Amino acid sequence: MKHILSISLFLLVAFTAILPRANAGNKVLYFTHEPGRWHKYTPQLAMFREVAEKAGWKLTVMTGEHESQIKKLHTPDYGKEFDAIVYNFCFAKSRDLDAAANLMKQTREHGVPALLIHCSMHSWWATFKSGRSDVLGPEYRGKAKADPGLVESWREKHGKKPFPIWGDFTGVASTAHGPRKPITMKKVATHPAVKRFPKEFTTGSTELYNNVYKVDGVMPLIQGAQGKAKSIVMWSCPQGKSQVIGLTVGHGVDDWKSEPYKNLLTDSVNYLIANPKP
Repeated sequence: MKHILSISLFLLVAFTAILPRANAGNKVLYFTHEPGRWHKYTPQLAMFREVAEKAGWKLTVMTGEHESQIKKLHTPDYGKEFDAIVYNFCFAKSRDLDAAANLMKQTREHGVPALLIHCSMHSWWATFKSGRSDVLGPEYRGKAKADPGLVESWREKHGKKPFPIWGDFTGVASTAHGPRKPITMKKVATHPAVKRFPKEFTTGSTELYNNVYKVDGVMPLIQGAQGKAKSIVMWSCPQGKSQVIGLTVGHGVDDWKSEPYKNLLTDSVNYLIANPKP
């Protein structure tokens, strides 16, 4: 009897060892630019490679210099073959609306979910940060303030095609951040993307992004506090045929080294792979 039990236990362990990991083989695209002026994108990329390897994803990296990466976003259907896309970039001053519109298309029309990290939220500011809201037209009822000249040039080129408002795509629009000090992060929802995140976690010195407005459908996942300032620092949001997750924490390498942060990256991408539809 002991001999039989030993064989059974051996077979069980051996079988478990060869079982595929959850989401193993799924294709993930990581889009960034290097080296980064305000952010250390090269070491962050190295750490994401480790996260992807541990998760068992088939990782593809699109990287290069700032301007060349924006041009790559013009490539039609660049994200269509992937199960999820992770964006970690900072294109705050970009006025290349065709790049922004094509990025949004990958999620809204092709149904590829996306994880947006940190300064990805602080991109294409001219579409929502400053300017006027009335130039967007009566069919738009949000709180974005776009550059009038940019809106006019878009309509001259694209007619009635919707103006690509980046703050609406991220779900929670942000236009500024606080000092580099610790943030107290509190989980405010039961969601697969934050299933391993503790109820409360205090970061090292990092930046708390403000919340200027949020669109309908946003589900806050983690709230952040830095002194008296409070903001949603992680959320999910439906976008057309798919959805996005926004995560504003992640400025420095210290954020990326912490186990809770690595778990957020892993669990967010795994959730998006398993739930591409909103």
